[in-house]
Amino acid sequence: MRFSDEFIEEVKARNDILDVVGSYVPLKKKGNNYWGLCPFHNEKTPSFSVYPPKQMYHCFGCGESGNSISFVMKYENVTFPEAVKILAERAGMEVVETEETGAEKAKRARSEILRQINSDAALFFMNNLYTPHGERGLKYLKDRGLTDETIRHFGLGFAGNNGREVIDALRKKGYSDEMIIASGIASNSESRGMSCTFFGRVMFPIINTDKKVIGFGGRVLGSGEPKYLNTSETVIFDKRRNLYGYNFAKRARKKYYILCEGYMDVISMHQAGFDSAIASLGTAFTDEQAAMIKRDRCEVYLAYDMDEAGEKAALKAVRMLTAVGITPRRINLRPCKDPDEFISKNGREEFEKRLENAENGFIYIEDRVRDRYDLDDPEERYKCEKEIVENLWMFAGDEVRMNSYIGEIVKRFGYTFSEVSKLLDETRPREYPKVSAESTKGAYSPPKKAAGRKKENEWIPAESSLLTWITDEPEVYRVVKKYIKAEDFSPGPCRIIAEKAFEMIENGTYSNTGLFESFDDEELTNTAMGILQNSAPDIDTAEKRLAMLKDLIIKVMERKCEIIGSSDDPEKDMKIYMTRLEIDRLKSGKLRLNDEEDT
Repeated sequence: MRFSDEFIEEVKARNDILDVVGSYVPLKKKGNNYWGLCPFHNEKTPSFSVYPPKQMYHCFGCGESGNSISFVMKYENVTFPEAVKILAERAGMEVVETEETGAEKAKRARSEILRQINSDAALFFMNNLYTPHGERGLKYLKDRGLTDETIRHFGLGFAGNNGREVIDALRKKGYSDEMIIASGIASNSESRGMSCTFFGRVMFPIINTDKKVIGFGGRVLGSGEPKYLNTSETVIFDKRRNLYGYNFAKRARKKYYILCEGYMDVISMHQAGFDSAIASLGTAFTDEQAAMIKRDRCEVYLAYDMDEAGEKAALKAVRMLTAVGITPRRINLRPCKDPDEFISKNGREEFEKRLENAENGFIYIEDRVRDRYDLDDPEERYKCEKEIVENLWMFAGDEVRMNSYIGEIVKRFGYTFSEVSKLLDETRPREYPKVSAESTKGAYSPPKKAAGRKKENEWIPAESSLLTWITDEPEVYRVVKKYIKAEDFSPGPCRIIAEKAFEMIENGTYSNTGLFESFDDEELTNTAMGILQNSAPDIDTAEKRLAMLKDLIIKVMERKCEIIGSSDDPEKDMKIYMTRLEIDRLKSGKLRLNDEEDT
């Protein structure tokens, strides 16, 4: 699908960035910006900022930036046209498509062929399971307690002992060897030629929410390695952004998901009636998967294995889920190892009881901390208390939740509020500096980098604030240009922003969209977005606005003197002198608001 520029602009205009992002991420206003925990990487403190005046977002932690369309693309893991369509429908707009370009048609056609290859391969594997060639695979699944209905429901299959059968079947359907390899079904080598990636394995189709097969997981029968093998990443498959069983669990009428480690755990739980079970795809739980879950659930029950590896994975998942605002709970499966074994031995009703008695994720972490220390030893007890309190920082940015858990720690472990407060200060992360009450009245300052020697192209906050102000209110440039030129800004992004913005304002063609589209690479665009929403002024009177503007201009002029002083310009002393003279005049007078004034 393809849309006209006019349609895209209307979609942007009718989808305010604050409303769009706020429907996915809890945001809190601080200064001129709205802040929250970044949905694109794991963090404890809010470095993700939404700036309504420019209809853009920027994360000072991972550098992600963009507008409402790029946010939906990243969050929903969809293409640009798909994101436009989602937002258009959100705004109640009729979706009007235009003719696709040749390249767009080719890309879409290639993706569709890959999805069809996967679907045809899945059908072959499933049918093969019930032939003599699939006897070993069917026996394995039956021995695991699966019914024919469950096997069909999940589309389980068998790749065959040599795997060549599926390649021949796909070739007969007209697919090229190049596309079969691109799908991840097969590989090619000089010694073996074309061969199936999954030969000798029970097959688990991975299905997205559109009910399309996008990849496979394969479980080896016997002692081969690796035990489980996933489709390598392709145009249509990214294992970090998908979950096994999600296509079924998303439609389940539950307010929670049950997060498992493996395919068989999910299948066994669905067969037992727990149809909200999901699992990561053969890898550790990811930030992207946590963001997926956050879209439609606020609670997650962890049914990870009860061995050491499962405990470590559960602890990590608790932190990641908490960071995106989900309440995680840990299910105790002891004495069994995993949910599949538990249900096989104890049945649905007993698992239901364990689900009801699942432990709060944060308390679960704290109990594991206490298990590691000798609480009869004063030093060990101190270390334990410090680690327990340090974990509270996972709620940073959510004052209500943090205070609630502080109260729980005081009640549960017998600490005093003063002890917790002191330990919170001791364990305060560097990216969450302690600030005075007065300083918190303004805009939130993003995490600061470690102090060090200033690089030649490192800008000062005043440059960022002034450029933000000018690009918010281009009429301010009329005053600023009497004192500062684009070349007076620090070399690098700030100077480039100034050059392009000032030229566009002079020509009467300035727009935020036009400015960002004028940058020639993604890194510069992301950096510019970060600069231009850093700390715009929020002042209510004309007198205060002029005083702030004057102060920013003076600071940028002082930075100009630093830049000149470090240059090889033979006339730098004279230029510094003249600039200092202008600074002194400005400090003792008022801003020149028009050409006639010369205060």
